[in-house]
Amino acid sequence: MLTLVESLSLAGDRTKQNDDACGQVPGVAWVIDGATDLHDAPLTGAASDASWFALALNSALHAHAYAGGGERALRIQTKRIIERKLAPPFADLTHGKTIERWQSPIASMLMLTETRSGVDGIDLGDCRLATLDAEGRAALFGGPEQAADAETALAAEQTDADKPLLPGAHWTACLDPACADQARGWAIKLARPAHLLLMTDGFSALVDRYRAYDSAGLMRAARDKGLQELGRELRAIEAADATGAKHPRFKQSDDATALLLRLT
Repeated sequence: MLTLVESLSLAGDRTKQNDDACGQVPGVAWVIDGATDLHDAPLTGAASDASWFALALNSALHAHAYAGGGERALRIQTKRIIERKLAPPFADLTHGKTIERWQSPIASMLMLTETRSGVDGIDLGDCRLATLDAEGRAALFGGPEQAADAETALAAEQTDADKPLLPGAHWTACLDPACADQARGWAIKLARPAHLLLMTDGFSALVDRYRAYDSAGLMRAARDKGLQELGRELRAIEAADATGAKHPRFKQSDDATALLLRLT
């Protein structure tokens, strides 16, 4: 059984909306990280098209996600939700006008479902999953390899006039249902009771960018100290390096969302 221990979602900029979302229904859990719009005026009328997409996907998953069937079922659910619950409303909001590909909202997403041996999952973009099982085995899953290092290297080369484009051309969750077929898939064996931490990249930066923890240390800290304390540590690291001199990045703080679950 998957049960919620704690969740946290911190806005990267408290004067703006949070483009992250997370959720859980029996046997299934997910995190979503809406990608910052590249255009000035939102097409959907929301605070940002990224927040609209994240909220719409989150709401549809709450209503239609279900456990069972493993990785394949997660792909099917994602495809149907995008095709039936996201693409039509977006077309209505934009009055069916032609939208350039770069204007279309996208998001990173990681989604998992309980299985007899542990969990199966899929991910698109750069969300992450950390695990710690009853035998003390810890691991990290999800996201393209070295994504944070690649972004750090790119950020270090940018000037203030450059657009903050993310490196690589990895598939993300989008309004094209075919994205579900391109998601990375994984099956994880876990000795129960186990803990799982689903994270957007703003939170997994504690491991991937700032190296404050390894996967085992992060899981033990999440379990023992809690997500609120980890959130404070995250923002303290970023505040101490506000200019990005030590950790080059495109903005001081990103939206940071985490969902801590227990698998019994």
